[in-house]
Amino acid sequence: MAAAADDLARRLAAFIPLPQPPQKEQLSGVAAAVLDAGGRLGRAVGDVFRRLRIDEGLDVALAQRHRRNGGSRIAAAAAAVDARVSKDSGGGGVAGHDPVGVSGRFARSQGSMNLSATYDSRTSDVESSVVARGDLWRAEASHSSAAAAAPPLFMVQLGPVLFVRDTTLLFPVHLSKRHLIWYGFERKNGVHSVCPAYWSAHRRWFFMSMICLNPFTCSFMDMQFPNGQLRYVAGDGFTTRAFLPLCRGIFQAHAKFPGEKKFSYSFKNRSGGSITPMVQWPDKSFSLGTIQTLSWKRCGLMLQPALQFSICPTFGGSRPGLSMELIHSVNENAGVVCGYSHTASPSAYASISIGRSKLNGSAASSGLVLRVDAPLHSFGRPWFSIQMNSGLEF
Repeated sequence: MAAAADDLARRLAAFIPLPQPPQKEQLSGVAAAVLDAGGRLGRAVGDVFRRLRIDEGLDVALAQRHRRNGGSRIAAAAAAVDARVSKDSGGGGVAGHDPVGVSGRFARSQGSMNLSATYDSRTSDVESSVVARGDLWRAEASHSSAAAAAPPLFMVQLGPVLFVRDTTLLFPVHLSKRHLIWYGFERKNGVHSVCPAYWSAHRRWFFMSMICLNPFTCSFMDMQFPNGQLRYVAGDGFTTRAFLPLCRGIFQAHAKFPGEKKFSYSFKNRSGGSITPMVQWPDKSFSLGTIQTLSWKRCGLMLQPALQFSICPTFGGSRPGLSMELIHSVNENAGVVCGYSHTASPSAYASISIGRSKLNGSAASSGLVLRVDAPLHSFGRPWFSIQMNSGLEF
């Protein structure tokens, strides 16, 4: 019965995708750093205090003895901590126990670094980025040769303190397990801000805002919930996305006010493929995306698509036409993609991914993605792009 129930649950999960709570890896930029600052700092501080917890009876006895001997209150407290350390390290406690966790949490502290560089021959643009993170710190930097289109980004997190683009400082004035308040200062414009953040116990709900004090305005707001997200950026308006399980599929809505709205419905068929009709407004276009799995491969105990074919016709709007794509995952470290787009400017492309890439995931420590695009009309030249990725842990 148990095996049959597990098999039924897997089949239902394959046809009815359930919404997942937003994880911090899916959050963007400052929001992910906020959760890292609150969660990791809270765990580390709590771990230190738990390891340095002092027995009441021992504290009182040692403090009274030092006061009788003329010792100060600070010396008495220090003696109590020293006695607790001696007790835990061998005097009646567990042999070799480290009370402050030097050989525990902080000795096991690990970090990671990811580097990426991309070159596009059509624009001669070079983009590079590096992301490094540890238990209580994080650093991100990116640069593009087209500086006007993408200004350099630099962010450093040291515990709960954030530095963004060397002109903005976020410093905590209140820390808690589930809500934080930052003071922000932007040196370039001399703007002072207050930035509150709150998340639920299981991180299913998250809210963050930045309120400028001179002048008093809300410049940024980000609210994420189990079924979507709502974001506001001053000068850019509102952006929202939401999804809802409906009739063995998922209904999704992406909207920008002012701006474009997209509504789609995705569902899976019995052969492992998916169908996604989509309506875009005010473009007044309709597209029908279909992804069909042609073969499968076994990875451990799971089956994953090895060969997929997708086709998406678009009717009406500013870019009607047809696009097709064939994706072949050779193994964990190699993948090939071929595509064709029949629009007002038809083109074909092919790419190969080796090692660490978006298609292959983090299966290797380094990787390479090479893509070639070729226009199929009488004018225009082929172009290529190269992306190199590398990751390491320390």
